[in-house]
Amino acid sequence: MSALAASVAAPRRASYPHRRTRARLVAPARASAETRAAGGSTTEKKGKVFLIGAGPGGIDHVTVRALRLLRACDVVVHDDLGASDAALLDEAPPNAERVHVGKRGGDARSWTQPDIDNLLVSLCEKGKIVARLKGGCPSVFSRARSEMDALARNGFSYELVPGISSALAAPLRAGFPLTDAKVGKHFLVCSAHDPSSIDFAAFADVDTCVFLMAGRSMDAVCEGLARGAGKDGSTPAVVVRDACGDEEAVWRGTLSSIRSRIPKSEKLSPCVVVVGEVCALGDGYDDARGGDGEATLGRDVEPGSVAVSGDLDLANLDLDLDETAAGKVVESLRRMVQDRDARIKELEEELLVSKRAARMLRGRK
Repeated sequence: MSALAASVAAPRRASYPHRRTRARLVAPARASAETRAAGGSTTEKKGKVFLIGAGPGGIDHVTVRALRLLRACDVVVHDDLGASDAALLDEAPPNAERVHVGKRGGDARSWTQPDIDNLLVSLCEKGKIVARLKGGCPSVFSRARSEMDALARNGFSYELVPGISSALAAPLRAGFPLTDAKVGKHFLVCSAHDPSSIDFAAFADVDTCVFLMAGRSMDAVCEGLARGAGKDGSTPAVVVRDACGDEEAVWRGTLSSIRSRIPKSEKLSPCVVVVGEVCALGDGYDDARGGDGEATLGRDVEPGSVAVSGDLDLANLDLDLDETAAGKVVESLRRMVQDRDARIKELEEELLVSKRAARMLRGRK
């Protein structure tokens, strides 16, 4: 938690001098909540790693918790998929170090997992607060255990911060739910990185089959479900590339036809393959469109064009008001804006005081 967050959480004081007195007791951001959570103190800082789920892609798909930690870190260690978005990385402090540790198959320059483990330990030894951004969710195929074990062996603490997995996001981006009371009572998520290691027979009685990292192994996956799991060739299937990302695309078909729906020239990595009756649910599924089955859901809305966080989109409100009632609505909105502006000013003052206090504390060491 930053000094600003600490001051906001504290009881309000009656006057500016009192807030200034309290601010002298606030430690710098780096030695605040995160350091105390790691077992350190304000005089001897101990490093800590936050294993943060960065979601499937873009700043719009990370949690508030993730943003708060990112804004208070000393170092950002980030992957490729979902965790290298420029807008997301810009949320870290300007002076925070950024280390890209993305792994790409066949690229000799890619970081190995032991290298990443050692990097995190080294940063903790230097007393750094590390935001370890992982694409999707740390709980799903992120090799989180290796990093957890390395930190624990060396006496450093860590925290797992959930994120949105592409296994959950991709179906929604294609316009259908992952589960359904009638045709999707259960689902199974599997990595398709090495299809030879998959026990396809285990999918036989599963309503919905989800495969991640299937870009290079789609043929093997489709064949495995048909032969190994006994899935009918007419079972609906959907492929979602780069869910929530800039290169998002959706192809629809059946288990036997989905591969032919995708042009040979199309790059599929990263992609999610979903096979099951749920793929035929929702307005997004319209196999009568023709063409190659590609959809561009979500691209018709520009960033910032949707009202969020309590903002009101007056143009789209269906109101039947007389002049007096309309005047009251306008006055109410004006007061809301004034109150928000006043609160922003207060927060800016508290931040200034906290920064001054931090400089004073550093000067006394």
